[in-house]
Formats: sequence, structure tokens, C-alpha cells
Amino acid sequence: MTPQTDLRPLSAAQAQAWKDRVLPAVERIADGTWAVPVPIPDNPLRYTYSYLLEADDGVAVVDPGWDGDARLQALLEGLSGAGYAPTDIVGIVVTHYHRDHLGLVPALLSLQPGAWLALHSHDVESIDAFRVRASRTTPSSLLALGADLGLPEQRFEELAKSFGGRARSADRTVFAFDWPDALLKVEDEALLPIAGRQIRVLWTPGHTFGHIALHDEETQTFFSGDHVLPGISPNIGLDVTSIGHSLGDYLGSLERMRELPEDVAVAPAHGFRFDGLRIRADQLMQHHDQRLDELRARAAATDDQSVYSMCRGMEWARGFEGLAGFQLYAALMETAAHMHYLDMPVPSLDGTRQGA
Repeated sequence: MTPQTDLRPLSAAQAQAWKDRVLPAVERIADGTWAVPVPIPDNPLRYTYSYLLEADDGVAVVDPGWDGDARLQALLEGLSGAGYAPTDIVGIVVTHYHRDHLGLVPALLSLQPGAWLALHSHDVESIDAFRVRASRTTPSSLLALGADLGLPEQRFEELAKSFGGRARSADRTVFAFDWPDALLKVEDEALLPIAGRQIRVLWTPGHTFGHIALHDEETQTFFSGDHVLPGISPNIGLDVTSIGHSLGDYLGSLERMRELPEDVAVAPAHGFRFDGLRIRADQLMQHHDQRLDELRARAAATDDQSVYSMCRGMEWARGFEGLAGFQLYAALMETAAHMHYLDMPVPSLDGTRQGA
């Protein structure tokens, strides 16, 4: 038997939709399990897969998706197509706190106030930290951030407009809700309280410090969130609490993928379902080895050791000159995380943990 050397799509329809940059259809991917694409406005990722997990007493929703009426309608239509109403929702699981995963949580809780909400304890902390940081963000603090990162003065306003606007918008629409009484701060290896299912939590820090993935031990489906994606690498460093050790954590989380069955089916938050988890984990580790080599070469070539200067020496899909606004900020944070991994000086960024 010829060894597998690359990923194999497990859904031709999902893979084709990803290639064609269109929204795929709702798809039943395993017994009692559906993938519902929820659009993301003005974003190259285009949509987040929200997964519906049938329970003995209703249905659990994994990663509801970006907030907004149109996105809520897409999720509710998928829910209806699977035979459920909002009142059937027994619980909501969020793999990590980013807006394209958490955004519709307040809307679902308003429709079904009795549902439990599960996140890793570290991402609960991250949301609370984000709320504090967003309330304290000022033009002067953003200018100071730009200076700490080594941005040219002509780019300060660009960063301030992008980051400040997104922070205020997200705070108003996503994080401005009270934690429900049934908040579950899940930890590594915990079983989710989904009646009739064996869904185990795996703590996979990196993309966020509290990122979790889910292993359905009966159907052998691995809901990877943003931890492992086909064809793209998740941003490592774009987290309000963990830039100081995010890359080291992420590489460890990738290594942990060897613990799962080799034939597990990967159901990611973006892209398409695939076979080849260990292969993809190896590819991602090689990608970050290359990033670190790029940084070493840049450091040897210039005396300017600022985050902005180091970022200019790394390869980006759109080229460095194609990075603008929030995409520039994300690239700078990823650069900072890689610099920290190499023990290069990194400014003490607001809201971050420094050290491993």
C-alpha cells in the first residue's frame, strides 16, 4: 500500500466551493453531524463552518460564526434543514474567542437562554482582557503601539484606524454580553455534556491561548477549529493574552496531533474536510521553521531589529507591500511571536503575557 503523502479532501463539494470561492451547501458529514457554512463579511476566509451535533435531548452548536442578521439567518436555515429549531439548542461550544467563531453566541443565547456555553478557561480570560483593553484604547495608546513596533510615522494612522475601529466594533457587537449562568470553563480531556455523544476536548493553544479542538470518539471526526486548516496557516500571535509564548505552544499542539488515530477525519472551521491530520501538522511545523529561518536571515542583514523591520524580511502571500490595515497588524503580531520564540527583543505589548 502506497503511503499517503498529502491531504485528501473528504468532501468534493466543500473542496470545489473553497476553490471557486463560493459558499458551499449545508452538508451532513457523519451520523448526527452537520456542517453549516456561516458567511464572514469582507474577509478572504469567506465563511466559518458551524457544526451541529445531534444530542439525545436536542442539538449542540459548535462555533456559531460571525455576528449579524444575515449570518444568523444562514445558521438558522442550516439548523432548520437538519430538523431543529433554536429552542432545541442544548449547548454552544466555541473553539476560540475570535469574532468569526464567537460572534453569534449572544444571538443564540437570546433565542435559547437555557443553553450552556463552553469555552476553555483561558479564552474566557482573553475575552475579559479584550473588554478591558478595548475600553482603554485611545489614539495616543495606538500611536505608542505603532512606535513600539517600529512603524514609519506615515503608517501610524493606518494602524490606529484599523485596529481601533475593529476593537470598538467587536466590543459593541460580540463581547458586550453577560456570561450565562451555565458557563462551562472546559479543560483539556474533558467530555462535553452532550447527551449520547462522546465528544472530548483537546486544548490546542497557539492561535489563541485557550483554543480547543474536539474529538468525536465514536465517528472519529476531529473538529479542528483554526488549529489545523487545509491550505492556509492560522495566524500565530494575534491574541490579546499570549503573544509571548504562542508559537512554542502551537508547535507543541501540532506535535500532539500524533496522539489521534491516523485515519481521523478533520472537520476544520475553514476550507474543507480532509484526511491526513499528521501530514498537515508536519507541513505546518515546516512552515514555521521556514518563518524562523526568514527572521534569522533578516536579523543578519540589518541593524534595524524592530518588529516592523523583521516583518519586512518575511514572505507574505500578498507580499509585504500588500499588507495594509488589520492585515498589517496581524502580520506584525505573527512576526513578534516568532521573534519572541528566537529570544529576540519584543516590546511589552499591551494585554500580553511575556515569557513561557
